[in-house]
Amino acid sequence: MFPTSFAAIPPGALDLTGEAVRRRRSLQRAAMDTLEHAGYEELLPPTFEYEDTFIRAGGPGVAERLVRFPDRDGRILALRYDFTASLARVAATTFADASGPLRLCYSGKVYRQESERGADVEIVRITLGLLGAAGVRDFQLNLGHVGVLAAGLDAIEEPLRADVRRWIDRKDQGSLRRALASLSGDACTLMTLPFVIGRRDALEEAARNAPHASRAGLEHLLALDSALTANERTHLVYDLGEVRGLDYYTGIHFELYVSGAGRAAGAGGRYDDLMGRFGRPMPAVGVSLDLDTIAEVAV
Repeated sequence: MFPTSFAAIPPGALDLTGEAVRRRRSLQRAAMDTLEHAGYEELLPPTFEYEDTFIRAGGPGVAERLVRFPDRDGRILALRYDFTASLARVAATTFADASGPLRLCYSGKVYRQESERGADVEIVRITLGLLGAAGVRDFQLNLGHVGVLAAGLDAIEEPLRADVRRWIDRKDQGSLRRALASLSGDACTLMTLPFVIGRRDALEEAARNAPHASRAGLEHLLALDSALTANERTHLVYDLGEVRGLDYYTGIHFELYVSGAGRAAGAGGRYDDLMGRFGRPMPAVGVSLDLDTIAEVAV
């Protein structure tokens, strides 16, 4: 018997057993029969493609949902995220000289690393709702993502890393530039990304210039921003230089500031590794509010 921790499957994966398998096969056969009778030709694209195929079709926002791995030449491959991108590629290449409309159909599995973005949106929304219920109107949520700075920090050895984190926390760009001037690669991102603070346009600008290692975190924040309402977004400021608690959080993280209070009134974020430390790995996200601080200023 496998231990409990072995039973978990990755986000986006699905076990089908028994009657569910039989229903799926029946539906698949019925659908393909209908399409074949209508003159559609079945196409079986490869299970994996170069990641560029899916990103070109779906935009940079799909990057974090791809299940990726390198080939022997170092190029990044991805399991089939959807069929549409593959069909478009085949139609534009294999059938480039075909005349008349193409009628193609497909049937098979797709593989997506589903993020926990829905829960992230929910915890941000709940935090905003709690402040509203407390009668607080003038407050700000400073939101970041661990993945934006992770590669840069990992590229620096201790004890310099501790100094770099302290300078980032103090917004000491001069000390960072002097300490990192002789370094290259991911470490160089720490001279610019930690100082990105603002609304969606600041994220978009950062994403256009960010290295590959930082892009997934930025795209996650952009997707979260898109899921919120305009009114909810008025209370959000994206601060990519927040490094306190990065050893604890694994995804989004935020601090709450209320007008009139001299300290943070709450904090929260994603900590997917925490449950595993107690024997049951599972994703987790939460928020903690300092009610004493909120009580001082709530009207």
